Amino acid sequence: MSAAAPLPDERATLARLTRGLRMVAASMPHLSGLAAAVRLAVDDGVPTMGVFASGRLVANRGFTAKLSNPDLVFVLAHELLHLALRTHDRAVGSGRLEFNYAHDYIINDMLRHALGCEKIPAGGLDMAGARDRSAEEIVLDMRRNANTSARTQVWGGEVVSISEAIGKGRQSSAEQAGDVLDAQREREMFPAESEDQAERARAMRDLAAKGMAMAKALGLMRGRGLQPGSGKQNVRALRGLYRAPWQVALQRWLEGVSPGERTFTRPSRRGAEREDVVMPGRQRYSQTLNVVIDTSGSMADEIPFALGAIADFCEATGVDEIRVVQCDTSVTADDRLSSSELAEFEVKGYGGSDLTAALAMLADDPRISAVVVITDGDIAYPKDPLPYAVLWALPAPSASFQPPYGGVVVMKSGAAS
Repeated sequence: MSAAAPLPDERATLARLTRGLRMVAASMPHLSGLAAAVRLAVDDGVPTMGVFASGRLVANRGFTAKLSNPDLVFVLAHELLHLALRTHDRAVGSGRLEFNYAHDYIINDMLRHALGCEKIPAGGLDMAGARDRSAEEIVLDMRRNANTSARTQVWGGEVVSISEAIGKGRQSSAEQAGDVLDAQREREMFPAESEDQAERARAMRDLAAKGMAMAKALGLMRGRGLQPGSGKQNVRALRGLYRAPWQVALQRWLEGVSPGERTFTRPSRRGAEREDVVMPGRQRYSQTLNVVIDTSGSMADEIPFALGAIADFCEATGVDEIRVVQCDTSVTADDRLSSSELAEFEVKGYGGSDLTAALAMLADDPRISAVVVITDGDIAYPKDPLPYAVLWALPAPSASFQPPYGGVVVMKSGAAS
């Protein structure tokens, strides 16, 4: 038996990775900014290949050497798409490894069609049709179906069930089953360069945003429009995905803007531990939660998760009815629903992004004291304060959205202001 061929040295591996990134930029121009900005490193302690939020891409020499040129382009494009889709940030509030796996399915299915591959190379995770689904939806399916086929590593791993894959990833951080590598590991691997890690991550997020904007301009994604939309889609609210902190913030806000009347017939839970005094509680009435949903094109992927989060909140807090006003640049629907009915209903719009019509319509109803607005923040809206309290609920953080009135709560992080 002949001896195994020696591995290429670090310089040769870096040169091949650099050529591969140039080929990615040539075939997928919306990734060219990220391809030019990533910093390459070779480290055989990483089983295959992975990327940090700062844009540092780390590769194993043996794994890289086994890849053909087309397969190398696929794998490098895959890692860049983790940055473009902000997998590191979006995994917050969910299991990091399972979200990594979900995005791997989506990215590989996208690249299958973009690069014309019949088979996902390098033993990558494969789920036909994943590009038409959201990562959060796939995460929920993986939780429900623990026997879903996965791998112990996202590249070239042993075929196991998803429950086994996630379990092994939790048990051994050294194996790094995923390719979305965390900031702590980067600090450990590159301690001399840890000071500018956060700044580089912000720069990569900016490049990712520009890349996605280019993708929209090239017709690869829908962007924000200026006209009402005529699209309709039956969506299923995704339940049980967002964590409780933002719901706590929402409940406190609702209690602050529309407290119920105090009554001694309902003792306060805050004073339950005292025997010398009885404190009055809030009297409960039938409660309606008024919700405005931004149904612009940019919200298409976010609406099911937001609806599921609102439904979970209403069930947990005893809200009896939800008034849902849909709006892109005009009001497309005005419905009164229960939380169970919210699970399956038709979303209308997917046009431009101006919520003025919906917010003005609710301002004409003197009975309304509070409105929750679900939006990504890329909208037009009345600049003068409205006659009711407003809470802007964003599926993900948006540094550019700073409304002059109302509070802001971020569903994924629970941060409120």
